[in-house]
Amino acid sequence: MKVKKEVVRYLAKKIVDHLKNAKAIEFECTDDEIIDLVDGAINVDLSVEDKLNDEVKAILAEQEGVLDENNINYRKMFQMVKSKLARERGLIL
Repeated sequence: MKVKKEVVRYLAKKIVDHLKNAKAIEFECTDDEIIDLVDGAINVDLSVEDKLNDEVKAILAEQEGVLDENNINYRKMFQMVKSKLARERGLIL
């Protein structure tokens, strides 16, 4: 999923602020260090979907001739293949 780095950073800060204000957890380091960790975790999760998208594109590129011959909608097939691979791998998108 395409999300700007600034948006991820903003979300990470909001998450940390919420946890801090709710006194849900105690921090043993600075807020910035925690924000960096949350930011990193979000980016790792987003990169999984990006890699999956790249894999689906490669699969469909191999089958481009079949898709064209049978007049198959690329977007629908992309979503179907992506959903199937995500389900097989236990990914939540």
